[in-house]
Amino acid sequence: MNTTGKKFGGRQKGTPNKLNSKIKDKLSDIISDAISSLDIEDMTKAERLKLIQLGLPYIITKPQQEEIQEQQNFTIEIIDRLSDYSDKQLDNAIKN
Repeated sequence: MNTTGKKFGGRQKGTPNKLNSKIKDKLSDIISDAISSLDIEDMTKAERLKLIQLGLPYIITKPQQEEIQEQQNFTIEIIDRLSDYSDKQLDNAIKN
């Protein structure tokens, strides 16, 4: 049993899966043949737009959304006894 936390055996990191690469190559060939057999002149405008809509994500990458986190600082004041403070001081503490 491996309790060291290190990986032993198997593929090295970054090595592509052979089966996946074969499938991708085959699909790429099929898609290339299908696209080359399309007659764009015979397509309707709606069909052309749908083709563009389906193809764009494979040509142009989607922009990454940046997460903007605002840092909020606040102060916590612990009041042991309300009688030590005037009403005005308590109102100011609540408003701030």
